[in-house]
Formats: sequence, C-alpha cells, structure tokens
Amino acid sequence: MKKKYVLLIAIFILFLNLGNILDLTSTPKKSDIIVVLGGGKDSRIKKGLELYKMNFSISKKIIFTGVDLHQDSTMIFHRYSYLVNNGVKSNDIIQIDETLVSNTMEEVHEIKDYLINNNMKSVLFITHPTHTLRIKIFANLLEDFDKENIKINFASADHTKIWSSKYYFLDLESIKLVFLEYLKIIYNLLKYFSITYLF
Repeated sequence: MKKKYVLLIAIFILFLNLGNILDLTSTPKKSDIIVVLGGGKDSRIKKGLELYKMNFSISKKIIFTGVDLHQDSTMIFHRYSYLVNNGVKSNDIIQIDETLVSNTMEEVHEIKDYLINNNMKSVLFITHPTHTLRIKIFANLLEDFDKENIKINFASADHTKIWSSKYYFLDLESIKLVFLEYLKIIYNLLKYFSITYLF
C-alpha cells in the first residue's frame, strides 16, 4: 500500500513539473547566429529582430525557417520584408524555406549543416517555450550538436508571456499544449531514432 502512495505522489509531482521540463528558455545569450523557427505568426520574427538589433547575433546574420508568409484574419505578414524594412541587410538574412523542411527535425538538420559549413559554434533559437525540449533532443541525440561542440540557446517569443512553465496546470490550453508536445516528442523519437540507429 505504501508503494502505491509513493507512486501516486511521484506521478503527481511529475505532473506539476511537466512544464518546467519542457521549457528550456532562459535569458537570451549572444550566439553566432539567431534562428527564428517557423510558426507563431509574426511574434517570433519580431522577437528575432529585437534581439538582432541588440547585437545577440555575433555574425550579424539571422535565419528564419518555413514559408515566408503568415496569414490570419487581419493581416498578411512577410517575414523577409519585415526584416529588410526594419534595417536588416538582405544578404544577412538566410531563409530555409518549406521546400527543404516540413518539420522540426528537418529544420534542426538544415540549421546544423549551415552552422558547420560556416564554422559557427553557437545558435540562439527563437520559438515557443514548449518547443525547446524537442529541439534540444533532436539537436543532441540525433544531430550530434554536442559532439560538434555547438552551444544551443533559447529565447521565447513575446506572444508567450501568458505561458507559465511553473503553473501551466492552471490553464486548460496550456495543459493541452504540454501533453501534445510530449506526444510529439515520443512520436518523433520513435520515428527518427529507429531510422537513425536501427537501419
């Protein structure tokens, strides 16, 4: 009976900390390059530009992934034009478009190739906090960022101010977001780990 209670308590503590485990964001750190991952409408690219102007990109370059168009009910937003119109030189913008990547694993792979080809040893990812653990797993377990001595840093886009890794369980949408992210991690590990290490 005691073992049952201990197990229940352990599960409860784990549940309370699921958000903290997922969220690897911290105070932004200067890195060789800033990478703005796809999604998030315009909030991620705006955060990327903010950090770029604060000289967080040592190379003075910024990468964004995915299609260069985000549309919602109120606007059509071109990320490339947004960067150029706000003072970023066109030759300092690198786009990894949807013809090369269709998911996070492919984004990480293309970014690794760019970093290695340009002798870069650190990267600052801009994304949603719950996305960061998946990126870290892909980068180190499947793409060997650690073996290449590539330092990974994370910064959260501004639209995630309502997110709380510590108290995610108080918000139903955050609970859904957290459990969906863990399902994605499990699915992708089963998919890519088996391909990488079993075949």
